[in-house]
Amino acid sequence: MKIFNYYIKLSNKTKILLVLFTLVLLFTRFYNLNGTARFTLDEASDLLRMESYWTNKKISLIGPISNDKTKVFSSISYYMIMPFAAAFDFTPVGPVYGMAFWGILTVILLMLITYKVNKKLLITAGILVAIWYPLVLTSRWAWNPNFVIFWAALGIASLKYKQKLGWISYLITGLSFGAMFHHHYVAIFTTAPFLLLISLPYLMKKKFKPVLLMFLGYVLPYLLFVLFDLKNPPGLFFGQYLFSGNTPHVQKELTLQIVAGNLFRNLKVYLATFVDNSFMQVLFLISLVSLILRELKTKTYQTITWVLPSVFVIIAGVMLSDFQTRYVFSSVAFLFVWLLIPRKNNINKILVKVILFILIIGSLFSIKPQLTIADTPPNMRVFTRASNIIMDTIKAKNLKNYNVAALSSHDPAPLAEKYRYYFSTHGMTAQADSQYGISEHLFVVTTATNQELRQDQSYAMIAFEDKELKDIFPVGEGEWKVIWYGIDVQN
Repeated sequence: MKIFNYYIKLSNKTKILLVLFTLVLLFTRFYNLNGTARFTLDEASDLLRMESYWTNKKISLIGPISNDKTKVFSSISYYMIMPFAAAFDFTPVGPVYGMAFWGILTVILLMLITYKVNKKLLITAGILVAIWYPLVLTSRWAWNPNFVIFWAALGIASLKYKQKLGWISYLITGLSFGAMFHHHYVAIFTTAPFLLLISLPYLMKKKFKPVLLMFLGYVLPYLLFVLFDLKNPPGLFFGQYLFSGNTPHVQKELTLQIVAGNLFRNLKVYLATFVDNSFMQVLFLISLVSLILRELKTKTYQTITWVLPSVFVIIAGVMLSDFQTRYVFSSVAFLFVWLLIPRKNNINKILVKVILFILIIGSLFSIKPQLTIADTPPNMRVFTRASNIIMDTIKAKNLKNYNVAALSSHDPAPLAEKYRYYFSTHGMTAQADSQYGISEHLFVVTTATNQELRQDQSYAMIAFEDKELKDIFPVGEGEWKVIWYGIDVQN
């Protein structure tokens, strides 16, 4: 009711802007999710695990597991989107609707921060967050690293509203930044330096309560991993990741040449996280570095505090043999807030406007592909329809010994493991990818014809070269189809 009364008091111009902002935000988060949202082996295994936890009413700290089986992440992301997965009967699109929901909450938090930090930039910030490349990307992809921007925004918002929240704001900030580690371990490189820097003024004034509360909140989410590993030796989290002697993706050798090459690589990934256009990335880098250098002269502490999360993750990433976009996500909110801070110097004001303009224009270039193109074919709609066709056929024909493959198409996973995971959420078990030779039926998701598939020399098709073509099922989108090969069955 208070929100409605507040809305009534707004000017007509503000109401129109608010309605337009809301419509754009909803459109960019929910439009065509089935046609663009990523659904690979990772998302399929996550969906199966969520369905199992929901069905068995199980609470577990074990969440996503990396493909190389070397990293286990917290289950916090599962429980944040599990209600949406259940509401959509654990179909692939359900968790993505959950991500869109949390993505909208992230935007609301960023706008609340903007209102507190610099009201003059509300319209500009609103345009940016509605279409900004990293925010749209993380809102349309159900993957555990994509939650870190939400938690960072919550932690920062809590600090900015500490006068209203009181002492609990410091605890919320610590908990929020600690929670980021549950979604991806690299978040420690952004949150720890930031918390240390914002604690210094309190320590210098001998105000220990805020620091203790932030430290307590920050440590508690980490303690869950410690307790789990102590209870389940040798452990899956710190025990496996840090002390097993098999820490993945760590650069084995750090020569000067490798360090320089990794720094350049990391910088490229960092820029691509904020702007998905090469030319705009260069402009963004020049403007950003210029602003940082100018601000360091007059506002050294403030600049270091808010920029260090970005710098630190780039530098710390030198130790890794690869560096991915998801590593940068934990620094996005900190850079955003720093750009909002009011400035008196005219040149610096212009540089901020240029940077925000670059981010907006760059996002406009990327928004159409984000809303219309699936980066990993087939899209979720095709996957779901093809899966349903296969499962319905198996049930109708009472098939017992069946397998699946994704051949002669743009699907990058021909062994079709994600289909097996999805079948399992419906209580159905296909033969493993090593058992094509002993399977009696094969369902191939493809864009090829039967004649073209017969030419395929993959292990799956060789095993079925003497099997009968049973049926061809159009999926209903483009050239995608399901082709069934097998032995005679009783109707």
